Amino acid sequence: MSEPATAGPRARFGQRQAHLHAFSIAWQLARLDLLRRYTSTMLGILWAVLSPLCMAAIIGTVFGKLFRVELQTFLPYLFLNLTLWAFFVSCLDGGAISFIAAEGYIKQIARVPLLAYPLRMVMAAFVTLLLGLLAVVLVILIFGGRPSIGWLWAIPGLGAWFLFGIALASLSGMANTWMRDLSYIQAVAIQALFYATPIMFPSSLLVAHGLQPLLTWNPLYHLLMIVQVPLLFGDRPPIEHYVAVVLTLVVLLGLALAGLHGVRRRLVFWL
Repeated sequence: MSEPATAGPRARFGQRQAHLHAFSIAWQLARLDLLRRYTSTMLGILWAVLSPLCMAAIIGTVFGKLFRVELQTFLPYLFLNLTLWAFFVSCLDGGAISFIAAEGYIKQIARVPLLAYPLRMVMAAFVTLLLGLLAVVLVILIFGGRPSIGWLWAIPGLGAWFLFGIALASLSGMANTWMRDLSYIQAVAIQALFYATPIMFPSSLLVAHGLQPLLTWNPLYHLLMIVQVPLLFGDRPPIEHYVAVVLTLVVLLGLALAGLHGVRRRLVFWL
């Protein structure tokens, strides 16, 4: 009679072991991806930092004059936003091919959890994000910012971005494996979201033009704020942003994990 009582803990222990196994495999694959990506180029991993920095410098100079804002405040804001946006796009685009690129692994090694493959893309993108944020901090200091204890509030924000990336990559991977033409629609949606999110312009501009709903109902805006406020102002973000982010993560991660469990047997036939 004791078997039913122990089945639950045993099942939970098995799930934890599977998740740890997925993280271990994902990191090994992500590490290989990073080595291949950056050791075969002259600039190497430095380009991951220089690319958004150069774009921020060019766009910041032009838009700073258009919006009549000081470059010393606008450039760190823009550079930070572009760095986070690059992570968002990398998770979506990398997730879209995560299962397709791992077709051989999926068909030959059935015991590897499906989560490992989109997680691989997210881990590689997250390493690049951390390197970019180091450059952001340097730019903040160059333009007169000072180290602050409030920067520590960015740590839970980055954790939220990591979980957000896992959910995005998993959902994108399943959808694009099921329907290969979806990548074209996804590219258009990403472009539309870029202009609907305060990346290259202050959020106050949307409020001034009566477009407050684009902020309220945009999960990316709240995710940006829980990293922006600590790094740029050295303060704790308002609680409403955390509430919105938690709700977003609960919904997206729930959909991602349920989807991965549901397509386990069917995904092989989509490849």
